[in-house]
Amino acid sequence: MRRWALALIAAATLARLGLAAVLPVGVDEAYSIGIARQFSLSYFDHPPLHLWLVGAWAKLWGSEDLLLLRLPFIALGALSSWLMYALGTRLFGPVAGLWATAIFNLAPVFGLAHGALIFPDGPLLAAALAMALLVARMVLVPGDGQRLGLWALAGLMAGLALLSKYHGVLLVLGLLLFLATTRQGRQWLLTPGPWLAAAIAAACFVPVLVWNAQHDWVSFAFQAGRGRVGNGASLRLLGPIESLLSQAVYLLPWIAVPLGAFLVRGALGGPGNVRRWLLVCLAVLPIVIFTGLTLFGRGLPHWQMPGWLFAIPLLAEALANAGRSTRRLCVAVAVVTALALAALATVVTMQARWGSFDQQTLQLFGGSDPTDALLSWEPLKSELAARGLPADDRTFIGTFNWVRAGELNALFGKQLPVLCLCSDARHFDYLNPPQQYAGWNAILIGMPGNIDDDARLSAEFATLGPLQDISLSKGERVAVPLRLRLASGFRP
Repeated sequence: MRRWALALIAAATLARLGLAAVLPVGVDEAYSIGIARQFSLSYFDHPPLHLWLVGAWAKLWGSEDLLLLRLPFIALGALSSWLMYALGTRLFGPVAGLWATAIFNLAPVFGLAHGALIFPDGPLLAAALAMALLVARMVLVPGDGQRLGLWALAGLMAGLALLSKYHGVLLVLGLLLFLATTRQGRQWLLTPGPWLAAAIAAACFVPVLVWNAQHDWVSFAFQAGRGRVGNGASLRLLGPIESLLSQAVYLLPWIAVPLGAFLVRGALGGPGNVRRWLLVCLAVLPIVIFTGLTLFGRGLPHWQMPGWLFAIPLLAEALANAGRSTRRLCVAVAVVTALALAALATVVTMQARWGSFDQQTLQLFGGSDPTDALLSWEPLKSELAARGLPADDRTFIGTFNWVRAGELNALFGKQLPVLCLCSDARHFDYLNPPQQYAGWNAILIGMPGNIDDDARLSAEFATLGPLQDISLSKGERVAVPLRLRLASGFRP
C-alpha cells in the first residue's frame, strides 16, 4: 500500500505543479507576497509562518516568480498527503491510509487550494497532521506516552500550527479534550509530557503575542470580530444550513456527506474507541464553533476545514472495511472525480488567463466571470511607463481597498510604496503608515466610486488631476474597470 500511496502523492503533486505553473496569482496570494517582503514578528491578518516562508524563499532565490513562491506550499501539500497516509495507517491500517490519502487529494479545498497555493492553511495542515500522528503513536504504542521526546516534538508541531493560523488554538484545545475524556489521557495529564508540549507550543506563539501587544492586540480584535453582524440583527436560523452547504461545495458533496456521517458515528461512539475519539476531538471544535457562529453572522466555508481534515481517516476506515462491490464503486467515483477536477482546473485557468469563453457562456454564472479575480494586473506597468510615471522619488501609489492594494503592492511594491487609503487597510497600515508620506505625490488607482470622490480626496490632497482610464480587459470585455489620477500634497 505504501507504493500505491507514494504513486498517488506523486501524481497529485505533479498535477498541482501543473496548476501552479499556469494559474494566475489570486487575491490572497498577491497580498501575501507583497507584505511578506517586510519581516515582522506577526501580521494583521494571521500569524506569521506562511509569510516568513514566502519572504525567506523569495530572498533566498532573489526572485518573486509565482511558481517559485508556490513551490514550498506544493511541497507542504505532498508532506500533508504523506502524513495523512501515515495517520490513517497508524490508526486503522494501510488500506485505510491509502483511502485517506485519496480523499485528502480529491477534496478540492485540500488537494487544489491548500495543497498548492500561498495560503496559511498549507503549513497549518502539515503541522496539525504531524501532531496528530505523534499523539496517535503515543495512544497506540505502550510506553510511548512516557517519552518526553515525543511530547516535545508534538508540542513543537502544535506550536507551528499556532504560528500558521489561529485555528491552532482549537487544535490544542481538541487535544486537551481528548486527554481529559479518556482514561489513559487523564493519566498522562499527571505526567510531565503534556505540560512540556504545552510549554513548547506556547513558546512558539510568543512572537504573535509580542507583536499584538505592541499593536493594541489588533489582530486578535480583527479575527474576533469577523463574521459578526451589526447590532440589532435578527438570529439567522438558516445560517448553519447555508454554511454546511458551502462547506460541502469546498469538499464536494459526495465526500462531505459521508465525512459528516462517520464523524457523527465516531462522536456517538464516545471515548470507548480511542482511535476514533482522537479524530473526533480534533475535528469537532472548528466545525461546531464556526458553523454555530453563522447563527449570528456570516462566516467563510474554509474556516471549518481544519476540522474536516480529521474526519477523513474516519471515512477511510469505513471504506477499508467495506465490501468489494462498495470499494469498486468508490474507486470508480474517485477516478471520475479526479478527471472532473482536472477538467475544471483547466477550464478555470483558460478563462482566467485568456478569457476563452464568450459572454453567452458566462450567462451560466449569472453573466459575471468568476475568474476575473485572477486576472493579471501586469498591463498596469506599461500603462504607468507610457505616462512617464512615477515622475519623482517622493511618489506613492494609493488605492482604496485592501484587495486592490494587495494586487498593486505585489506588482509595484519593490519600486514604490503602496498605501491603502481606506478604513480597512489590513497590514498596509503597518507596512506603509500613511503619516510617513505627508506632502508626497500620489498615483491614485482605483475603481469608479472611490477614485472619483472629489470631496473626500480634496481633503486628503492639495491638488487632484483628471481621471484617466486604465481598465483591465479580457478579450474585448472590460473585466476590471480602473481609473488613474495624479494627486499632490498628501495630507494624511
